Amino acid sequence: MSDIIRKAFHIAADFVREHKYVWLVLYFPVYVAAFFIIEKHTPTSGYWVTDLPIDGCIPFVPGFAVFYVIWYPLFAMVGIPTLIKDGAAFKRWMLYLMITLSATLAFDVLVPNGQHLRPQGVEADGLGTWIMSIIWAADTPTNVFPSMHVLGCLGDIICCFDSKIFRPWQRAAITVLCVLCMASTVLVKQHAFIDTVGAVAFAIPVALIVWRRRIFCRRAAPSKA
Repeated sequence: MSDIIRKAFHIAADFVREHKYVWLVLYFPVYVAAFFIIEKHTPTSGYWVTDLPIDGCIPFVPGFAVFYVIWYPLFAMVGIPTLIKDGAAFKRWMLYLMITLSATLAFDVLVPNGQHLRPQGVEADGLGTWIMSIIWAADTPTNVFPSMHVLGCLGDIICCFDSKIFRPWQRAAITVLCVLCMASTVLVKQHAFIDTVGAVAFAIPVALIVWRRRIFCRRAAPSKA
């Protein structure tokens, strides 16, 4: 047993030496801890309510809860391959996430916000409502602007097109799943419409900063005769 542990330790140590940027993943537990600390201390009233009249036109579709929770596997689908095979793309992806998610947490501290869109009296009579009952029990409808789900999904889409390790069908699959995940934020009433629009508006300038060399260098590259 000790030999197995020793061998596993050496494999892990070799991986860290070859992929020194792996330490960036430590941001995720720090982010999660900060999120729940801020959530716990967010006032239960008197915050900015992000609801708009357009939200009344968006139906509650509990079946989309499945796409809402794939936000977490999507990080793994994009992050793990790039971590192993494309360190430069991984670092750009992590930089984008660290900027957008950290700035969102800071905004939520400075401007407490929430939404009042969750339907009342919903019974857990199916997979979607069962998933949502668990989410609603653990997550209050506060600190919703801008939507972190949308910010993360946009980063995933850009990263899979930024890195050459993803095949066309993989990029298409990740993009479709991310779009469904972003749509789910309003369809399961976890976010108001403005939360998603605000996330897109915030993501664009950050993405231009993080991936500016990739974007503008490709445009400036001379075409082959």
